[in-house]
Amino acid sequence: MTDHYEKNILGFGNQLRPGNITARYLGRLKGTKPKTIVIIGMGGSGIAGEILRAAQKELGISAEIILWKDYGFPPNLPADTLYIFVSFSGDTEETLSGLSVLLKKPGGGRHIAAVTSGGALKRLGETHQLPIAIFPAGDLTPRQGTGIMFISLVILLRAAGFRAPLSAPRINPESLRRQGERLARILKNKVISIYTDEPWKALGYIWKIKLNETAKSFASVNVIPESNHNEIVGFERKSFPAAAIFLKNPAAAPQFKKRLRITEKLLKQRGVSIIELELKGKTFLQNAWHTIILADWTAYSLARLRGVNPTETKIIAELKADLKKR
Repeated sequence: MTDHYEKNILGFGNQLRPGNITARYLGRLKGTKPKTIVIIGMGGSGIAGEILRAAQKELGISAEIILWKDYGFPPNLPADTLYIFVSFSGDTEETLSGLSVLLKKPGGGRHIAAVTSGGALKRLGETHQLPIAIFPAGDLTPRQGTGIMFISLVILLRAAGFRAPLSAPRINPESLRRQGERLARILKNKVISIYTDEPWKALGYIWKIKLNETAKSFASVNVIPESNHNEIVGFERKSFPAAAIFLKNPAAAPQFKKRLRITEKLLKQRGVSIIELELKGKTFLQNAWHTIILADWTAYSLARLRGVNPTETKIIAELKADLKKR
């Protein structure tokens, strides 16, 4: 029997088709081609921005891309900055806080855009006639909607004058199911660390979010070499069952690869389960889609092994409810 979480993994390729997205008021972006783009989004809604920034050269986006994951928005930016507010639900408190302030500033919404499935963000976008990309949420969770939110961002940036491609690649999620199931068996009952190089940090972040929210596992992400100067010391004492996932970038420098091998050896000697993942896509985006699907299968399989609901995030719901109390 296929549940909706599994169905969404199998249907990931459909998210990369722009026909699923309704775009409005794009004419307000025409000719802007900003030199600075700020993408404001929290949690699963922020993954698409992470991928966009990491792939911006591949996409032909010359602007500086700033990611903001907090209340408000970054200060002291140029007047022609494009602010894109991304919220899967449309009701993310932190994201809406920045938009409400920016809408009151002189100049209105000329350099403001939004990506959402509905909620207050959709209402504000339509009320102020902001360039907005609206997608159907269906039974997706925010962390499963990365593809459709990424394409929504690309649609907005194309309207602003960038030539980012919109072609949908061929994707076969079923081909990664068994690998994900194998990885889940290794990761069961482990504290998980994910390591990448700096250019691939966004891919490690994807793994962290999937394992945290879907499998309810503690997982952290860090980069090498920085983690070799601090975090590695935490493994000196065999005080907890641990696993480390290394995402191996084939384009990394030889010295980095040497450092990676030594790090793996030292952790293995201290009882850490080592997982090497070699992503062989020809482009960063190919590797990103591969990562999303494999991480989804792994986290979903781990959730089933642990007997937890892959969709629910009860503690986040509890936190949001407490925030609303007066």
